Amino acid sequence: MNVKVIDILENIPSLKGYSSVEKIDEGYSADNKYIVNVRLNRYLLRLSDKRFKDKRKLEFLLLQDLEKQGVQTNKAIEHIFLEKASLSVMVLSYIDGIPANEVISVLPDETQYEIGIVAGQQLRKIHAVNAPQDFNWEVTQKKKFSYYLSEYRKGSFKLKNEDEIIRFIEGNLSQLKHRPSTLLHDDFHLGHIILHNNAYNGFIDLNGYDFGDPYHDFYNLSLFSRRVSVPYCIGQIKSYFPNNQPDHTFWRLYALYAAMNLFSTIVWTRKYDEHSFDDALERIDLILQDHDYFNFDKPLWYKTV
Repeated sequence: MNVKVIDILENIPSLKGYSSVEKIDEGYSADNKYIVNVRLNRYLLRLSDKRFKDKRKLEFLLLQDLEKQGVQTNKAIEHIFLEKASLSVMVLSYIDGIPANEVISVLPDETQYEIGIVAGQQLRKIHAVNAPQDFNWEVTQKKKFSYYLSEYRKGSFKLKNEDEIIRFIEGNLSQLKHRPSTLLHDDFHLGHIILHNNAYNGFIDLNGYDFGDPYHDFYNLSLFSRRVSVPYCIGQIKSYFPNNQPDHTFWRLYALYAAMNLFSTIVWTRKYDEHSFDDALERIDLILQDHDYFNFDKPLWYKTV
């Protein structure tokens, strides 16, 4: 074990008397993550660079707020800043179980659907937390799309029917006007949902949270979850809406966000995860088929029964 980690642990009151520490290497976060056992309790320790101090402080407060609303996620235990180490330290409860993307496809369709039902209900609770301040979602998203489109055009890879896709996006950017602004998980997919005994046990990784249009949190259905479990995706969408049926506005925005994320996925994967580029292209091709190159807002896999 790294001596620095031992020294840090001695300065964290909630982890006094720890018996073991295990480093977590999975994920793309710049944080150092550890599972720490203290007597009969297991905790998640996150160590973040000082530049994330304010973001982690707000994350801690958000987790406390979500707990009050009955949201199943990591509980906020302790947050401190260690000046000498220049580290933001966060201690959270550890959620036992297995990431849903590893096992859900072998479960019965009805079980997959029920997991989606709970996930949609939980996502709605996340979105009940309003953004701390107003900002212009339309301007932010237009700027983001413009950047990724520019970066995409610098590369050699070209999407089939890219002009048609870009026309769909540019013709619908006005849909971004006057959208509500709430807390977003911003990476809500089956890899961040934990199952225990084949049932929903909570979501993880709120550290990438953002604020904006709540419908934006559904884009990962198209990008990740749809390929793993269609019944889950249908359950998540249906349970999110009180009457079980999303309206035209939802589907137009769902399609718009899916289309916009094609370009950011290509750019991001090329830059940070080149070895999975072929996999990303397979997921993108599935999105294009689902929407017939965005001639349809509602994907072909969605059923209303």
